[in-house]
Amino acid sequence: MYNVEINGVQMKFIREFFDNYEDDKVKLTVSDDKNRIKIIYSAETSLTAKELESYLKTQFKTKSKYGTALYYTLYVK
Repeated sequence: MYNVEINGVQMKFIREFFDNYEDDKVKLTVSDDKNRIKIIYSAETSLTAKELESYLKTQFKTKSKYGTALYYTLYVK
């Protein structure tokens, strides 16, 4: 299990996509949302940390209408 930290200004749109996100490769659950510009998810997956980071960025970019317009950082720990 990994922690996925996402930082950004437009968190509303990022959270609309990632809150309770689940597919055949990953399941995300909100772990810490006390900060207005940062959220931490716990991730259940069989992917490595590097693969998971790349996968989540690609999913957001290709499946969210805001994926190419928003600036955010995503780290897997």
